[in-house]
Order: sequence, then structure tokens, then C-alpha cells
Amino acid sequence: MVSLVVKARNETIETTTGCIPQTRLQLKGRRVDVACDAPNLSSDAGALLLRKLDDKLGLTSDFAATLRDGRDRRKVVHDRLEQMRQRVYQIALGYADCNDGDWLRTDPVLTLACGAEGRELSSQPTLSRFENATSGRELNQLWRAFEQQYVQGLAMDTELVVLDIDSTDDPVHGEQQLAFFHGFYDQHMLHPLLVFDGLTGQLITALLRPGRAHAAKGTKVLLTRVIRQIRQRCPKAQIVVRGDSAFAMPALLEHFEQLHDELGDVDYVLGLARNARLVKLPEALRQLCEEQYAERKQFMRCFAWVSYAAGSWPRSRAVVSKIEHGSRGENPRFVVTTLSEFPPRLIYDAAYCPRGQAENFIKDFKNALSADRLSCHRFVANAFRLFLHAVAYRLMLALRQQAAEVAAPTMHVSTDKLRLGVAQMDTLRNRLLKVAAEVTRSVRRVLIRLPRSFPLADIFVRLLERLAVT
Repeated sequence: MVSLVVKARNETIETTTGCIPQTRLQLKGRRVDVACDAPNLSSDAGALLLRKLDDKLGLTSDFAATLRDGRDRRKVVHDRLEQMRQRVYQIALGYADCNDGDWLRTDPVLTLACGAEGRELSSQPTLSRFENATSGRELNQLWRAFEQQYVQGLAMDTELVVLDIDSTDDPVHGEQQLAFFHGFYDQHMLHPLLVFDGLTGQLITALLRPGRAHAAKGTKVLLTRVIRQIRQRCPKAQIVVRGDSAFAMPALLEHFEQLHDELGDVDYVLGLARNARLVKLPEALRQLCEEQYAERKQFMRCFAWVSYAAGSWPRSRAVVSKIEHGSRGENPRFVVTTLSEFPPRLIYDAAYCPRGQAENFIKDFKNALSADRLSCHRFVANAFRLFLHAVAYRLMLALRQQAAEVAAPTMHVSTDKLRLGVAQMDTLRNRLLKVAAEVTRSVRRVLIRLPRSFPLADIFVRLLERLAVT
């Protein structure tokens, strides 16, 4: 026991507690003593929801089975499944660092959710060794399993799959392997490549790349593998690849067209960087848009198909030309696509523009789940970290979908309750998972009591009941 002296509002109190201080304050003349020493309380009762949803999806159990464990089994306390659960659940609950494990290893709800009831979870050094124990071969196997799990979740009669591909920056602040300066982002960084389902927001796969990698590096291999799996699972599905102009590389366009010839119904809708020659092609459209703006004095948008062939292209391709004219002048945009049988406005507004939703997916992945917290030294360890964050993303996305379905019958237009189906993941976590709980253990059961004042108690209980029977 350690004797601590804590000063609060000019008062001094001596406490004899195990390194946990106590403080005293006055509220309207009434003394209030505050101590962080309640042993049977948790601030994250939502770990129960994560565990039940995890069991339903088979996430951590399937992925942990892929990992090789070369430790002496006689000395192992924390198996790989428990450690993967601990890291994924901590990330989902907002604790992205391994350091948080030192404080959370005794949390009564988290230990229960991870399958370690009655003992402590892994500490920070143990979790760091876990992250650094994965080999490159195991990591490839994990991503294959991650992709396959998404594909198996598609209905075999699926008619449309949209693959949104994008890159993002993960700034570094240490001596991480393969962290280089990237001129576009103006920082030292790692450069992940991400593929989302554009219709559901599901993260399909990811690839961690060196910091100076081009935005499209690795796209061909990654998408080819995913597209072939989707075609095998969904023989009648139309597969559409969407991305910005960084992915309109000649080799990629040619490869997607070859996949279309081989597999059928593989199309692309990709932004195309403007150049002097491309801007001059829709001359009549530009004049029309300028004249309409001058006549109506309001913002104008005009669309047209143009046939264009860059010097590195073997042939001409169909390009949507969009001309905007407003008070700031002309603003042309271009999209190259194989979907030339549709009106150009429809392609731009309905097929290409929704690609911007991928930015919100990345926002959830990075801001809510701290997927850019790649602070290990070894590149493979950081790639494994990215995988753990991807699993947490898939878990939180499933939670949002389940919560929206459970909440729908109880929600009313006039209420100010959370719109669970469209909530950002950090909002979902703060409203649904970050809830205090009192944990009481007996020989026959574990009793977990949530606050009577918990605003989403009905949703929480409905979710548990639903997950308990599935």
C-alpha cells in the first residue's frame, strides 16, 4: 500500500490505497469524496455486444486460427484468440494503443468478453510481442481470409457489386520501416490502399505500402484477386470499379477491360485528370454552357460524351465531360468509363459522384478507429496492426447495421434519439458501448447491472437478446 497526499480546493487528505488517489471537493456546502478504486465496475459494458456480434460473424475465432503460435504451451497464459479479441475489442472501444492494455487488463466486462474471466488480460509488453510475432506469410493468409469472409457474405444472386478503391496517408513520427516522405501529402508516412464495398461501406481488403508508393501501386493484384472471388461467388453480378484520377492508369484500364472479356460484366468508372487537349474536346458544350450562364445568370452544368485517347492508350475510350459555369468561371471534370450506354449526366451523378462516400468510410476507419496509429518499428507489425483495425471496422459496421434494425421499430420521427443507421462509429461507440456497469460474480452466474439512466438501455437489451439467439 502507498500513502498518497492529494490537494484539492486547499484541502489535504491522506489516503492509503494501492496507488489510486482520492480527492475531496465541495458542492453547495456538501463534502464530496472521489476515489477511482471501485473493483467491480466497468466503463465499457458494450464489450458484451462486441463479443456476441463477434461470435455471430466468426471474426476473431477464424483469424486467430490462422496464426501460428510458437510459444512453449506450458508457459502460455494468453492464447492467440484471447489476445486478438483483446486488441480488436480495445480498438472498437476507443483504446487504440497497446499501452491501454495495462489499465484495461482487469476490467471485469472486458475480461469476460475476451474469455479471461477470473484472471487478467495481456499487458502492454505481451500485446506488443503478439503484434510483432506475425510473419508476412501469415499476414497474407489473414487478408485472404478477410476477403473471403466478405465474399461469402454476398448473396449468390447479387446483381451489383461496387468496389470503391482509394489510398490514404498514415503519418509517422518515428523510425518506422519503409516510412518515406511523400511530396503530395508533404509528410513522412505510410501509404495504405483500401477497397470498400461502395453500396454497404464494408471494408473488403487493404494493403499497407511504403510511404512514397504511387496511389495506384498494388491495385492490379489486389482487385484482380477480389474480382475473381466475387465472380465465382456471384456469377450474374455486375462488378464496377470506382476511383479517382490516380487510378486511371493505362495498364489498369487495359487490365480491367481484359477482365471484362474474360469474366464478363467487369466495368470501371474512374476520374480522369484534365489536360489542355482534353479540355478543348467538348468545345461546343463549353460554348453552350457559357451562353446559358450569361443568359440565365445562374450556375450551369452541361454534360456530353467525348471520345478520347491519351498518347499512352492503344485506342479511344468513352469519356464523360462535365462543364460547370458559374461566377468563378469554367470548371471542367472528366470521367473515363466502360458504361457508355447510359446518359453522361447519369454516369457522373449516379455512378461516379457517390464514390465520395468512400471518404466517410475512411473517416470512420481512421478517426473513429485510429487506423493510422501505426507506431511499431517493423513494417510487418504495422501491417498486422492495420489488419486488426480492419477487423474492428468490420465489427463496428456490423454493430451499426444490427443496432439500426433493432432501433427502427422503437424510433419516432419526433424523438431526438440517435439515428443509429447513419451514425459515425465514434458516435455509435460513445452512445451505445461506453456505458458503466456493475459486475457481481457468484458461483452460478455473473450479474451485470447497467445504470437505470442509460438512454439507450432498450436498444442495448434488444441487441443482446437478438444476438443471443443467432
